[in-house]
Parts: sequence; structure tokens; C-alpha cells
Amino acid sequence: MKKQKNLSLQFVWNIRLKLRAEGDKLWAEGAKLWAEGAKLRAEGDKLRAEGDKLRAEGDKLWAEGAKLWAEGAKLWAEGAKLWAEGDKLWAEGDKLWAEGAKLRAEGAKLWAEGDKLWAEGILEVHGNIKLEWKNYDPKKHASECHLETGEVFKP
Repeated sequence: MKKQKNLSLQFVWNIRLKLRAEGDKLWAEGAKLWAEGAKLRAEGDKLRAEGDKLRAEGDKLWAEGAKLWAEGAKLWAEGAKLWAEGDKLWAEGDKLWAEGAKLRAEGAKLWAEGDKLWAEGILEVHGNIKLEWKNYDPKKHASECHLETGEVFKP
């Protein structure tokens, strides 16, 4: 014979029903939370899609920026080459200026020698007389020399 149990099946069934009812409530509450979560996920999907669009546009702009950066780097390099070539020309120009300065100095020395020779010649021929430089000719870079004797020497 079976041992007699103190609990009846009806009592256990009632407990089961109470637990199921409590479980149903929790299930329904969980379903509400799932529905709320689904709404939030849908909103998140929209935001993610918008984010994807922005990222795609950002990628395009980034790529365009990279192209512009590369183009800028090429232009800078070309500019640097031109600067270097310009520096060479400046150095060559400086050499020519230095050479020109030497020639000008030699020319000034010859002018001074010529002026000294002229003054010595006047002293030798006329003694210590007055002379005046007049009528400068810019094409010849020279003036007429008028002597106190009335003689005029034109360039």
C-alpha cells in the first residue's frame, strides 16, 4: 500500500495555478519590457542608419580630403623645386652683381685716373685756373668742361 500523503492534489494544483498566474503577470510585464525594448531598438536602428549615412559622407569627405592633401603635397614639392631653382638663379645673379661691382669699381678708378690726368694737363698748360662742369649729358654720363680761358671741351 501506498503511503498516505498529507497534501491533496487539489491543494498542489491550486498552488500551481497561483504560480502560473504570477508567472503570467511576470510574463506580461516582460512582454511589455520586450515591446519597449523593441521600440528602443527600432529607434536605435534609425539612429544607426543615420549614423551610417553620416559615416559614408564622412568617408567621402575624408577621401576627398586625402586627395586634396596629396595634391597639396605635390604642389608644395613643386613649389620647393621652384624655390630651389630660384635660389640657384639668385646665387648666379649675386655672382653677376659681384662681377658688375668689380667692373664698376674699375670703371670708377679709370674715371678718377682720367679726371686726375685732365687736371694735371690743365695745370701743366694753363697753371692753376678755374674750370666749371656744365650741361650734363645722361647718355654719355659726362659734362662739358668750361675753362677760365674760354675754352670749352665737350664729351
